[in-house]
Amino acid sequence: MVSNSPSPADNELNTDNAQLQTAASGDWCIWMYIFYPVLVMGVAFSSTLLDNVPDTTTFIFGIVLLSIDRRMLLHRGITPPHWGWIILGLPYLWKRCNILKKSKTPFWLATIVLSVQITLACVLIPMMIAEYDSANEYLPAMATTLLKDPSTPEPYQGAKCIRLTDLDDFYEGKLICELDNGKKIQLFLTTLNDGESHMTWSPYTPNGLSKK
Repeated sequence: MVSNSPSPADNELNTDNAQLQTAASGDWCIWMYIFYPVLVMGVAFSSTLLDNVPDTTTFIFGIVLLSIDRRMLLHRGITPPHWGWIILGLPYLWKRCNILKKSKTPFWLATIVLSVQITLACVLIPMMIAEYDSANEYLPAMATTLLKDPSTPEPYQGAKCIRLTDLDDFYEGKLICELDNGKKIQLFLTTLNDGESHMTWSPYTPNGLSKK
């Protein structure tokens, strides 16, 4: 009697083929798309590595990942979701799951991650604006007092600090003051052992800082 059950070798081959098919389908791109924002948030909160990286970089990287996934689906002979859905992200994942007849888990995970991002933004942005407004009330006056020092070089000597620059600079940890003569300086706050803050400054240029 001939058995129709697959041999162990056939099972191993089928497993290998399934793994190769998963890799070829671009599933790795989907998982990266879902979880890389979590990595970015973790790095942003724990270090200054991303302070000078534009926020649009994260969005563009997501588009690149979904574009790679779409090309991999085409390579397999599968009609992928319309390229326009790549920009929105979530509709692309939903349609992709329907096309491949797979679980909607990637879509729901991505939805959760996006919801967390929106919630954090709703909480942190008002806090940041309030902190910025508070700093704008006292830092310019302190900077103006510093610039009155006789040792202050021209054209900063006696200049008046009008206000801090926009919220984006403040969000990146840069305390940049606009002066009434059109120049800019960057402020540095250091907390001393007794808990008080000590302020220093340096001329600010777009290409870098010239430390005083």
